[in-house]
Amino acid sequence: MSHRASGTHTPITLSHLTHASCENCGLSLLENEAISAVREVSGFVKSIWISEVLPRTPDLIFLNITSIEGLTYCIELTQRGWRICSDKEDCMYGDFRRLELHAKYFETIYQLLDQISAEYRNQFGKSLEEKLQKLASEEKKSDEALTEKHVDETVKR
Repeated sequence: MSHRASGTHTPITLSHLTHASCENCGLSLLENEAISAVREVSGFVKSIWISEVLPRTPDLIFLNITSIEGLTYCIELTQRGWRICSDKEDCMYGDFRRLELHAKYFETIYQLLDQISAEYRNQFGKSLEEKLQKLASEEKKSDEALTEKHVDETVKR
């Protein structure tokens, strides 16, 4: 099963979402985490998908990511965390000249993306700002409605 999403908001099919959210379908914790990562960060990268070429076990999964800047990475997910394996898709062998990048584990996909993509940081920040503004607007409307209701009740007395 392929779980591929692109930053151009190519939708994951309903069957993928149904399968991914199934609690008893035999997926490992890492598989669930990888599928969730594909869904959660697809709007902040050009593309992200679980590799169908590299080995996949309950304890090891590889994903391919193309950043907004167009840089390609193969990512390893294990119990140790997220690690950049290579700057080539479907490749588990990194460039020995960039060992500091390929030897570091990240606790979350967000930390990893923050390390490799300035545009991810910008887009993610804008998304958070928009959500906060929406919440503030909804809260303001709710407060105004409560105030109006209180005024109406006071006038009726």
